Amino acid sequence: MDELEKKFQNGALVDIRSEAEKAKDFKFEEIVASVAPVVWVEKISTSWRKFPIFNQDSSGSCVAQTLAKLMGVLYWLKNGVYVHYSATHIYQRRSNKPSGGMSGTQAFDIAQGGVTLEVLTPSQDMNDTQMDGIKIESYKEEVGKVFKLGNYLVGPNKDLETVASIIQATGKAVMVWYYFKYSEWTDVPEIKDKNLGLSAVGTVRHSVTAVDFTLYKGKKCLIIEDSWGPNYGKGGQRIITEDFHKVRNWFTAHPMNFKFDIPVTPPAPVFIFTKTMKIGDQNDEVKQLKIFLQKLGFFPANASATSYFGGVTRKGVVGFQLSRGLVGDGIVGKVTLLELNKS
Repeated sequence: MDELEKKFQNGALVDIRSEAEKAKDFKFEEIVASVAPVVWVEKISTSWRKFPIFNQDSSGSCVAQTLAKLMGVLYWLKNGVYVHYSATHIYQRRSNKPSGGMSGTQAFDIAQGGVTLEVLTPSQDMNDTQMDGIKIESYKEEVGKVFKLGNYLVGPNKDLETVASIIQATGKAVMVWYYFKYSEWTDVPEIKDKNLGLSAVGTVRHSVTAVDFTLYKGKKCLIIEDSWGPNYGKGGQRIITEDFHKVRNWFTAHPMNFKFDIPVTPPAPVFIFTKTMKIGDQNDEVKQLKIFLQKLGFFPANASATSYFGGVTRKGVVGFQLSRGLVGDGIVGKVTLLELNKS
């Protein structure tokens, strides 16, 4: 057992929210009807995308480290310069502090409030006590407000093809979580214990950043960047095979900014709505609802109108309801149906 294994703590926490709260998440399946086919070729390792390798040391900050890297990649895509954001600024705002680790959706929610820069608030090579003990002065908080993350999508899990498609189509990095035994987490992680449980004794739960994809020895793989420093894996990167991903991936998320088209004149409905609709419903009427909400500016214009009613749809319904003086409960009931059909 090496020193890292002795001091490593689980940083990716199991989501303990109620199923009702989880259902409000903005899910990939809700706004993406299909993904672009991935062009699978074998890339030489020197051509893999690579960003600064982080080192969480003995802290449980892997989720915050991943989120900071996702934001850095977004800035690089937009401006051609990589900016290192502070994982400490994210990590200090976790709800379970001073306990270690954090949940994925909470990290994204925190980043929507802004994240300051690494040069102002360091986050590398520290334990939890050191990270939590850093004083973040008000001017550093103000700098952080300049760099706010937009919306984000959760899922799908265990679907390597979709993660690769997101990277290929958008250039963004993707947060992916894995669970494993420490001995399995090699340069090319492999499953040795087929019965390993997510919450079993000795299970490591870890957040990493998927930055590229490739064929490796004929297998579809993701290239991920760890936050264990450059001396682990292949210079801080690892190769995740589709076989490993299908079994051990248990959370996936990536940033997406929603764009809205606000009409000058509200359009008249071309569909008569008859069904009560709420989170979890999946049918063609939900799809028609999204199309209509898009026209009104209450559903993202850069999203597909799928037939699944999730958190984004609920938010759009609330916006519509409040604009018409109705109770904003996010449920399409009798009163909201009448209002939709007379728009």
